[in-house]
Amino acid sequence: MSIAVIVVGGLSGLSAAHTVLERGGNVFVLGKNSFFGGNSTKATSGINGALTKTQIALDVQDSAEIFAQDTARSARDLVHPDLIKGLTGNSASVYDDNMEGIEEIANNQPDRARLIKKARVIKLIKEGDAVIGVEYVKDGQTCKEYGLVILATGGYAVDFTEDPLLKKYRPDIYNLPTTNSEHSTGDGHKMVIAIGGKATHMEKVQVHLTGLVPVRLVLNSKASKEIEWHFKHYVGSGLMRKFSDEAFAKEIGISASQLKATFDDHNDIASNKKKDPFGKKFFHNVTITINDQFYVALMSPVLHYIMRYAKQVIPGLFASMAGGVHGANRLGGSSLLGCVVYGRVAGDSASRYLFQNLSSATANRQIFWSSHKDATSQYIPPVQAPQASPSQAPAPEKKADAPTREKKEYTAEEVAKHNKENAILIYAGKDATEVVRKFLLICVVQKYSPESII
Repeated sequence: MSIAVIVVGGLSGLSAAHTVLERGGNVFVLGKNSFFGGNSTKATSGINGALTKTQIALDVQDSAEIFAQDTARSARDLVHPDLIKGLTGNSASVYDDNMEGIEEIANNQPDRARLIKKARVIKLIKEGDAVIGVEYVKDGQTCKEYGLVILATGGYAVDFTEDPLLKKYRPDIYNLPTTNSEHSTGDGHKMVIAIGGKATHMEKVQVHLTGLVPVRLVLNSKASKEIEWHFKHYVGSGLMRKFSDEAFAKEIGISASQLKATFDDHNDIASNKKKDPFGKKFFHNVTITINDQFYVALMSPVLHYIMRYAKQVIPGLFASMAGGVHGANRLGGSSLLGCVVYGRVAGDSASRYLFQNLSSATANRQIFWSSHKDATSQYIPPVQAPQASPSQAPAPEKKADAPTREKKEYTAEEVAKHNKENAILIYAGKDATEVVRKFLLICVVQKYSPESII
Protein backbone atom coordinates (compact mmCIF):
# COMPACT_ATOMS: atom_id res chain seq x y z
CA MET A 1 0.00 0.00 0.00
CA SER A 2 2.00 2.97 -1.28
CA ILE A 3 -0.67 5.41 -2.41
CA ALA A 4 -3.40 7.57 -0.90
CA VAL A 5 -6.72 7.55 -2.75
CA ILE A 6 -8.51 10.89 -2.29
CA VAL A 7 -12.29 11.08 -2.82
CA VAL A 8 -13.17 13.78 -4.05
CA GLY A 9 -11.45 16.88 -5.44
CA GLY A 10 -12.98 19.76 -3.48
CA LEU A 11 -10.98 22.15 -1.30
CA SER A 12 -10.79 19.64 1.54
CA GLY A 13 -9.73 16.74 -0.69
CA LEU A 14 -7.13 18.82 -2.51
CA SER A 15 -5.78 20.06 0.84
CA ALA A 16 -5.39 16.44 1.92
CA ALA A 17 -3.71 15.54 -1.38
CA HIS A 18 -1.33 18.47 -1.09
CA THR A 19 -0.34 17.41 2.43
CA VAL A 20 0.32 13.80 1.38
CA LEU A 21 2.50 15.03 -1.49
CA GLU A 22 4.39 17.34 0.87
CA ARG A 23 5.07 14.39 3.17
CA GLY A 24 6.52 12.41 0.25
CA GLY A 25 3.54 10.18 -0.56
CA ASN A 26 1.72 9.61 -3.84
CA VAL A 27 -1.93 10.44 -4.47
CA PHE A 28 -4.74 9.31 -6.74
CA VAL A 29 -7.51 11.94 -6.69
CA LEU A 30 -10.97 10.94 -7.91
CA GLY A 31 -13.62 13.57 -8.62
CA LYS A 32 -17.04 12.91 -10.10
CA ASN A 33 -17.39 16.41 -11.53
CA SER A 34 -15.81 17.69 -14.72
CA PHE A 35 -13.74 20.12 -12.63
CA PHE A 36 -12.09 20.19 -9.22
CA GLY A 37 -13.02 22.61 -6.45
CA GLY A 38 -16.48 21.51 -5.31
CA ASN A 39 -18.66 23.99 -3.43
CA SER A 40 -15.61 26.12 -2.61
CA THR A 41 -15.64 27.43 -6.19
CA LYS A 42 -18.86 29.28 -5.35
CA ALA A 43 -17.79 30.70 -1.98
CA THR A 44 -17.77 34.50 -1.68
CA SER A 45 -17.65 35.08 2.09
CA GLY A 46 -13.90 34.73 2.58
CA ILE A 47 -12.02 32.56 5.04
CA ASN A 48 -11.42 33.15 8.75
CA GLY A 49 -7.98 33.40 10.30
CA ALA A 50 -6.66 34.65 13.63
CA LEU A 51 -3.25 36.22 14.28
CA THR A 52 -2.20 36.15 10.64
CA LYS A 53 0.92 37.88 9.35
CA THR A 54 -1.26 40.64 7.92
CA GLN A 55 -2.95 41.22 11.27
CA ILE A 56 0.40 41.36 13.03
CA ALA A 57 1.77 43.84 10.47
CA LEU A 58 -1.31 46.06 10.87
CA ASP A 59 -1.32 45.69 14.67
CA VAL A 60 -4.78 44.10 14.68
CA GLN A 61 -5.52 42.79 18.16
CA ASP A 62 -6.66 39.23 17.57
CA SER A 63 -5.75 35.74 18.73
CA ALA A 64 -6.60 32.09 18.22
CA GLU A 65 -8.08 32.10 21.75
CA ILE A 66 -10.59 34.84 20.86
CA PHE A 67 -11.48 32.99 17.67
CA ALA A 68 -11.97 29.78 19.68
CA GLN A 69 -14.28 31.55 22.13
CA ASP A 70 -16.42 32.92 19.28
CA THR A 71 -16.62 29.46 17.71
CA ALA A 72 -17.53 27.83 21.04
CA ARG A 73 -20.38 30.30 21.60
CA SER A 74 -21.77 29.46 18.17
CA ALA A 75 -21.37 25.69 18.80
CA ARG A 76 -23.50 26.00 21.96
CA ASP A 77 -24.26 22.69 23.69
CA LEU A 78 -22.41 20.61 21.06
CA VAL A 79 -19.04 22.26 21.56
CA HIS A 80 -15.92 20.08 21.14
CA PRO A 81 -13.01 22.13 22.57
CA ASP A 82 -10.29 19.92 21.07
CA LEU A 83 -11.70 20.17 17.55
CA ILE A 84 -12.27 23.92 17.88
CA LYS A 85 -8.70 24.36 19.11
CA GLY A 86 -7.44 22.50 16.06
CA LEU A 87 -9.53 24.69 13.75
CA THR A 88 -8.68 28.07 15.25
CA GLY A 89 -5.10 27.31 16.25
CA ASN A 90 -4.19 26.38 12.68
CA SER A 91 -6.15 29.17 11.01
CA ALA A 92 -3.25 31.60 10.58
CA SER A 93 -1.12 29.08 8.70
CA VAL A 94 -3.83 28.74 6.04
CA TYR A 95 -3.02 32.27 4.89
CA ASP A 96 0.73 31.76 4.96
CA ASP A 97 1.14 28.42 3.22
CA ASN A 98 1.30 28.00 -0.54
CA MET A 99 -0.78 25.19 -2.03
CA GLU A 100 0.30 25.62 -5.64
CA GLY A 101 2.74 22.73 -5.22
CA ILE A 102 0.13 20.11 -6.10
CA GLU A 103 -0.15 21.50 -9.64
CA GLU A 104 3.62 21.61 -10.06
CA ILE A 105 4.00 18.01 -8.88
CA ALA A 106 1.14 16.82 -11.09
CA ASN A 107 2.86 18.39 -14.11
CA ASN A 108 6.48 17.50 -13.36
CA GLN A 109 6.02 14.18 -11.54
CA PRO A 110 2.80 12.72 -12.99
CA ASP A 111 3.45 9.33 -11.40
CA ARG A 112 3.13 10.92 -7.95
CA ALA A 113 -0.15 12.77 -8.50
CA ARG A 114 -2.86 11.31 -10.71
CA LEU A 115 -6.03 13.39 -11.01
CA ILE A 116 -9.12 11.72 -12.50
CA LYS A 117 -12.32 13.68 -13.25
CA LYS A 118 -15.81 12.44 -14.14
CA ALA A 119 -15.29 9.31 -12.03
CA ARG A 120 -17.85 8.23 -9.42
CA VAL A 121 -16.67 6.15 -6.47
CA ILE A 122 -19.30 3.54 -5.62
CA LYS A 123 -17.71 1.28 -3.03
CA LEU A 124 -14.99 0.99 -0.38
CA ILE A 125 -12.93 -2.19 -0.73
CA LYS A 126 -12.17 -3.99 2.54
CA GLU A 127 -9.82 -6.76 3.61
CA GLY A 128 -10.66 -7.91 7.10
CA ASP A 129 -11.43 -4.81 9.16
CA ALA A 130 -9.32 -2.48 7.02
CA VAL A 131 -10.15 -0.41 3.95
CA ILE A 132 -7.65 -1.11 1.17
CA GLY A 133 -9.08 0.75 -1.82
CA VAL A 134 -12.08 1.94 -3.80
CA GLU A 135 -14.24 0.82 -6.69
CA TYR A 136 -15.27 3.54 -9.14
CA VAL A 137 -16.98 4.04 -12.49
CA LYS A 138 -15.29 5.99 -15.29
CA ASP A 139 -16.66 6.23 -18.85
CA GLY A 140 -18.99 3.31 -18.15
CA GLN A 141 -16.12 1.09 -16.96
CA THR A 142 -15.90 -0.21 -13.39
CA CYS A 143 -12.34 0.15 -12.06
CA LYS A 144 -10.49 -0.46 -8.80
CA GLU A 145 -7.70 1.48 -7.13
CA TYR A 146 -5.83 0.14 -4.11
CA GLY A 147 -4.38 2.16 -1.27
CA LEU A 148 -5.49 3.88 1.92
CA VAL A 149 -8.55 6.08 1.38
CA ILE A 150 -9.26 9.69 2.37
CA LEU A 151 -12.92 10.68 2.08
CA ALA A 152 -13.71 14.35 1.51
CA THR A 153 -17.03 14.01 -0.29
CA GLY A 154 -18.92 16.94 1.24
CA GLY A 155 -22.51 16.92 2.44
CA TYR A 156 -25.82 15.60 1.15
CA ALA A 157 -27.96 18.68 0.48
CA VAL A 158 -28.52 17.54 -3.12
CA ASP A 159 -29.30 13.90 -2.33
CA PHE A 160 -32.36 13.19 -4.49
CA THR A 161 -31.86 9.42 -4.67
CA GLU A 162 -34.50 6.83 -3.75
CA ASP A 163 -33.30 6.79 -0.12
CA PRO A 164 -32.02 10.35 0.54
CA LEU A 165 -30.06 11.00 3.72
CA LEU A 166 -31.64 14.44 4.12
CA LYS A 167 -35.14 12.98 4.15
CA LYS A 168 -34.01 10.38 6.69
CA TYR A 169 -32.37 12.79 9.14
CA ARG A 170 -34.18 16.11 8.47
CA PRO A 171 -37.53 15.47 6.76
CA ASP A 172 -38.78 18.87 7.96
CA ILE A 173 -36.47 20.73 5.55
CA TYR A 174 -36.27 18.17 2.77
CA ASN A 175 -38.25 20.33 0.30
CA LEU A 176 -36.07 23.45 0.63
CA PRO A 177 -33.82 24.53 -2.25
CA THR A 178 -30.05 24.45 -1.71
CA THR A 179 -26.92 26.48 -2.40
CA ASN A 180 -24.86 23.30 -2.87
CA SER A 181 -23.57 21.95 -6.16
CA GLU A 182 -25.07 18.84 -7.75
CA HIS A 183 -22.24 16.61 -6.51
CA SER A 184 -23.33 16.95 -2.85
CA THR A 185 -25.20 13.65 -2.69
CA GLY A 186 -23.74 12.10 0.46
CA ASP A 187 -21.75 9.38 -1.34
CA GLY A 188 -19.05 9.22 1.32
CA HIS A 189 -21.49 8.84 4.20
CA LYS A 190 -23.36 6.06 2.42
CA MET A 191 -20.16 4.15 1.66
CA VAL A 192 -18.98 4.39 5.28
CA ILE A 193 -22.37 3.27 6.61
CA ALA A 194 -22.36 0.40 4.09
CA ILE A 195 -19.20 -1.08 5.65
CA GLY A 196 -20.54 -0.78 9.20
CA GLY A 197 -19.33 2.72 10.04
CA LYS A 198 -21.31 4.94 12.39
CA ALA A 199 -22.18 8.59 11.75
CA THR A 200 -23.21 11.35 14.14
CA HIS A 201 -24.58 14.90 13.95
CA MET A 202 -26.25 13.91 10.68
CA GLU A 203 -29.28 16.04 11.60
CA LYS A 204 -27.20 19.22 11.94
CA VAL A 205 -28.01 21.10 8.73
CA GLN A 206 -27.39 24.83 8.45
CA VAL A 207 -30.20 26.73 6.71
CA HIS A 208 -29.79 30.23 5.28
CA LEU A 209 -32.94 32.32 5.49
CA THR A 210 -31.96 34.66 2.66
CA GLY A 211 -31.17 32.45 -0.29
CA LEU A 212 -31.71 33.99 -3.72
CA VAL A 213 -33.97 32.24 -6.21
CA PRO A 214 -35.06 34.32 -9.24
CA VAL A 215 -36.94 36.74 -8.69
CA ARG A 216 -38.63 38.96 -5.95
CA LEU A 217 -36.47 40.92 -3.42
CA VAL A 218 -36.74 44.60 -4.44
CA LEU A 219 -33.89 47.09 -3.99
CA ASN A 220 -34.16 50.64 -5.27
CA SER A 221 -31.12 52.56 -6.56
CA LYS A 222 -30.32 53.97 -3.09
CA ALA A 223 -30.28 50.55 -1.46
CA SER A 224 -28.34 48.91 -4.28
CA LYS A 225 -25.52 51.47 -4.01
CA GLU A 226 -24.85 50.29 -0.43
CA ILE A 227 -24.13 46.74 -1.63
CA GLU A 228 -22.96 47.50 -5.17
CA TRP A 229 -20.46 44.62 -5.42
CA HIS A 230 -23.05 42.08 -4.29
CA PHE A 231 -25.84 43.07 -6.63
CA LYS A 232 -23.44 43.19 -9.59
CA HIS A 233 -22.34 39.67 -8.66
CA TYR A 234 -25.92 38.40 -8.36
CA VAL A 235 -27.07 40.11 -11.56
CA GLY A 236 -24.13 38.53 -13.38
CA SER A 237 -25.05 35.13 -11.91
CA GLY A 238 -28.65 35.43 -13.07
CA LEU A 239 -30.01 35.47 -9.51
CA MET A 240 -31.08 39.11 -9.63
CA ARG A 241 -32.58 41.23 -12.42
CA LYS A 242 -32.64 44.95 -13.15
CA PHE A 243 -35.91 46.72 -14.03
CA SER A 244 -37.18 50.21 -14.72
CA ASP A 245 -40.45 51.37 -13.15
CA GLU A 246 -43.01 50.19 -15.70
CA ALA A 247 -41.03 47.08 -16.64
CA PHE A 248 -40.98 46.02 -12.97
CA ALA A 249 -44.74 46.50 -12.64
CA LYS A 250 -45.30 44.43 -15.78
CA GLU A 251 -42.97 41.68 -14.51
CA ILE A 252 -45.00 41.18 -11.32
CA GLY A 253 -48.35 41.46 -13.11
CA ILE A 254 -49.69 44.79 -11.84
CA SER A 255 -50.15 48.27 -13.28
CA ALA A 256 -47.75 51.16 -12.73
CA SER A 257 -50.42 52.95 -10.68
CA GLN A 258 -50.78 49.96 -8.36
CA LEU A 259 -47.01 49.83 -7.86
CA LYS A 260 -46.95 53.57 -7.09
CA ALA A 261 -49.74 53.13 -4.53
CA THR A 262 -47.74 50.36 -2.81
CA PHE A 263 -44.64 52.58 -2.64
CA ASP A 264 -46.68 55.51 -1.27
CA ASP A 265 -48.11 53.26 1.44
CA HIS A 266 -44.59 52.10 2.38
CA ASN A 267 -43.39 55.71 2.56
CA ASP A 268 -46.26 56.60 4.89
CA ILE A 269 -45.31 53.73 7.20
CA ALA A 270 -41.64 54.78 7.15
CA SER A 271 -42.59 58.34 8.16
CA ASN A 272 -44.78 57.04 11.04
CA LYS A 273 -48.03 58.11 9.39
CA LYS A 274 -49.12 54.48 9.53
CA LYS A 275 -48.22 51.41 11.58
CA ASP A 276 -46.41 48.63 9.77
CA PRO A 277 -48.64 45.51 9.79
CA PHE A 278 -45.53 43.27 9.98
CA GLY A 279 -43.95 45.08 12.94
CA LYS A 280 -40.99 46.54 11.07
CA LYS A 281 -39.33 49.35 13.07
CA PHE A 282 -36.39 50.59 11.02
CA PHE A 283 -36.55 51.95 7.48
CA HIS A 284 -33.63 52.88 5.25
CA ASN A 285 -33.24 54.31 1.75
CA VAL A 286 -36.63 55.99 1.67
CA THR A 287 -38.47 57.76 0.07
CA ILE A 288 -39.16 55.10 -2.60
CA THR A 289 -40.41 56.47 -5.92
CA ILE A 290 -41.65 54.70 -9.01
CA ASN A 291 -39.28 56.68 -11.24
CA ASP A 292 -36.24 54.59 -10.35
CA GLN A 293 -34.17 51.50 -11.23
CA PHE A 294 -34.91 48.34 -9.25
CA TYR A 295 -32.88 45.20 -8.56
CA VAL A 296 -35.17 42.25 -7.93
CA ALA A 297 -34.69 38.73 -6.55
CA LEU A 298 -36.76 36.08 -4.77
CA MET A 299 -35.76 35.26 -1.19
CA SER A 300 -36.09 31.73 0.19
CA PRO A 301 -34.63 29.63 3.02
CA VAL A 302 -31.98 27.34 1.52
CA LEU A 303 -30.00 24.30 2.64
CA HIS A 304 -26.44 25.49 2.97
CA TYR A 305 -24.10 23.41 5.12
CA ILE A 306 -24.15 19.87 6.49
CA MET A 307 -22.34 19.38 9.82
CA ARG A 308 -21.73 15.65 10.14
CA TYR A 309 -18.97 13.09 10.62
CA ALA A 310 -18.11 9.43 10.98
CA LYS A 311 -17.73 8.25 14.58
CA GLN A 312 -15.56 5.17 14.27
CA VAL A 313 -11.92 4.23 13.68
CA ILE A 314 -11.52 2.08 10.55
CA PRO A 315 -7.94 1.11 9.58
CA GLY A 316 -6.97 2.47 6.18
CA LEU A 317 -9.86 4.97 6.08
CA PHE A 318 -9.49 8.67 6.81
CA ALA A 319 -12.02 11.47 6.44
CA SER A 320 -12.21 15.23 6.35
CA MET A 321 -15.68 16.03 7.63
CA ALA A 322 -17.35 18.91 9.44
CA GLY A 323 -19.21 17.19 12.28
CA GLY A 324 -18.22 18.20 15.78
CA VAL A 325 -15.92 20.98 14.56
CA HIS A 326 -18.66 23.61 14.43
CA GLY A 327 -21.06 22.07 16.95
CA ALA A 328 -24.66 23.25 16.56
CA ASN A 329 -23.85 26.10 14.17
CA ARG A 330 -20.99 27.12 11.87
CA LEU A 331 -19.59 30.64 11.87
CA GLY A 332 -19.49 32.43 8.52
CA GLY A 333 -16.00 32.17 7.04
CA SER A 334 -15.16 28.95 8.89
CA SER A 335 -16.37 26.63 6.14
CA LEU A 336 -13.37 27.07 3.84
CA LEU A 337 -11.13 27.18 6.89
CA GLY A 338 -12.42 23.81 8.10
CA CYS A 339 -11.89 22.34 4.63
CA VAL A 340 -8.23 23.35 4.58
CA VAL A 341 -7.37 22.66 8.23
CA TYR A 342 -9.04 19.26 8.53
CA GLY A 343 -8.16 18.31 4.97
CA ARG A 344 -4.55 18.74 6.07
CA VAL A 345 -5.17 16.82 9.29
CA ALA A 346 -6.58 13.91 7.26
CA GLY A 347 -3.64 14.09 4.85
CA ASP A 348 -1.11 14.19 7.69
CA SER A 349 -2.71 11.25 9.54
CA ALA A 350 -2.94 9.25 6.32
CA SER A 351 0.73 9.96 5.54
CA ARG A 352 1.84 8.65 8.93
CA TYR A 353 -0.26 5.51 8.43
CA LEU A 354 1.13 5.11 4.91
CA PHE A 355 4.78 5.43 5.88
CA GLN A 356 4.34 3.32 9.00
CA ASN A 357 3.21 0.47 6.76
CA LEU A 358 6.07 1.07 4.35
CA SER A 359 8.61 1.09 7.18
CA SER A 360 7.08 -2.14 8.51
CA ALA A 361 7.54 -3.74 5.10
CA THR A 362 11.17 -2.56 5.03
CA ALA A 363 11.71 -3.97 8.53
CA ASN A 364 10.35 -7.31 7.33
CA ARG A 365 12.91 -7.47 4.54
CA GLN A 366 15.76 -6.53 6.89
CA ILE A 367 14.75 -9.16 9.45
CA PHE A 368 14.31 -11.78 6.75
CA TRP A 369 17.82 -11.06 5.37
CA SER A 370 19.32 -11.26 8.88
CA SER A 371 17.61 -14.60 9.54
CA HIS A 372 18.84 -15.88 6.18
CA LYS A 373 22.45 -15.11 7.17
CA ASP A 374 22.00 -16.60 10.66
CA ALA A 375 20.10 -19.89 10.40
CA THR A 376 19.91 -20.17 14.21
CA SER A 377 17.81 -17.03 14.55
CA GLN A 378 14.05 -17.33 14.40
CA TYR A 379 12.09 -14.89 12.22
CA ILE A 380 8.86 -13.56 13.74
CA PRO A 381 7.08 -11.16 11.35
CA PRO A 382 5.73 -7.96 12.95
CA VAL A 383 1.99 -7.26 12.96
CA GLN A 384 0.93 -4.71 10.35
CA ALA A 385 -2.22 -3.35 8.77
CA PRO A 386 -3.94 -5.53 6.16
CA GLN A 387 -2.62 -5.07 2.64
CA ALA A 388 -4.18 -5.64 -0.74
CA SER A 389 -3.30 -9.12 -1.95
CA PRO A 390 -1.32 -9.42 -5.21
CA SER A 391 -4.28 -11.10 -6.87
CA GLN A 392 -6.45 -8.09 -6.10
CA ALA A 393 -4.05 -5.35 -7.06
CA PRO A 394 -4.31 -4.22 -10.67
CA ALA A 395 -1.33 -4.59 -12.93
CA PRO A 396 0.58 -1.36 -13.46
CA GLU A 397 -0.48 0.48 -16.56
CA LYS A 398 1.93 0.36 -19.44
CA LYS A 399 2.80 3.82 -20.63
CA ALA A 400 2.04 4.46 -24.26
CA ASP A 401 4.87 5.68 -26.42
CA ALA A 402 4.66 9.35 -27.27
CA PRO A 403 3.14 9.80 -30.74
CA THR A 404 5.59 10.79 -33.45
CA ARG A 405 4.67 13.40 -36.00
CA GLU A 406 6.15 13.73 -39.44
CA LYS A 407 8.01 16.96 -39.98
CA LYS A 408 6.91 18.69 -43.15
CA GLU A 409 7.31 22.04 -44.83
CA TYR A 410 4.26 23.81 -46.25
CA THR A 411 4.26 26.26 -49.15
CA ALA A 412 2.35 29.53 -49.15
CA GLU A 413 -0.02 28.08 -51.73
CA GLU A 414 -0.90 25.13 -49.46
CA VAL A 415 -1.54 27.44 -46.52
CA ALA A 416 -3.75 29.66 -48.67
CA LYS A 417 -6.06 26.73 -49.35
CA HIS A 418 -7.09 26.72 -45.68
CA ASN A 419 -7.01 30.42 -44.91
CA LYS A 420 -8.70 32.93 -47.21
CA GLU A 421 -9.52 36.60 -46.74
CA ASN A 422 -13.21 35.98 -46.16
CA ALA A 423 -12.35 33.94 -43.05
CA ILE A 424 -11.86 37.30 -41.34
CA LEU A 425 -13.86 39.71 -43.49
CA ILE A 426 -17.09 37.71 -43.33
CA TYR A 427 -17.32 38.47 -39.59
CA ALA A 428 -15.72 41.93 -39.59
CA GLY A 429 -17.57 44.11 -37.09
CA LYS A 430 -19.85 41.25 -36.06
CA ASP A 431 -20.11 38.99 -33.02
CA ALA A 432 -18.49 35.67 -33.96
CA THR A 433 -18.58 34.24 -30.43
CA GLU A 434 -21.09 31.49 -31.18
CA VAL A 435 -19.36 30.41 -34.39
CA VAL A 436 -15.95 30.25 -32.73
CA ARG A 437 -17.40 28.44 -29.72
CA LYS A 438 -18.98 25.76 -31.88
CA PHE A 439 -15.80 25.37 -33.92
CA LEU A 440 -13.61 24.99 -30.85
CA LEU A 441 -16.03 22.60 -29.16
CA ILE A 442 -16.64 20.33 -32.15
CA CYS A 443 -13.35 20.52 -34.05
CA VAL A 444 -10.81 21.02 -31.28
CA VAL A 445 -11.95 20.27 -27.73
CA GLN A 446 -14.01 17.14 -28.43
CA LYS A 447 -11.22 15.73 -30.57
CA TYR A 448 -8.16 16.54 -28.50
CA SER A 449 -9.39 17.12 -24.93
CA PRO A 450 -12.88 15.66 -24.29
CA GLU A 451 -12.17 15.32 -20.56
CA SER A 452 -11.98 19.12 -20.22
CA ILE A 453 -15.60 19.70 -21.27
CA ILE A 454 -17.61 20.86 -18.26
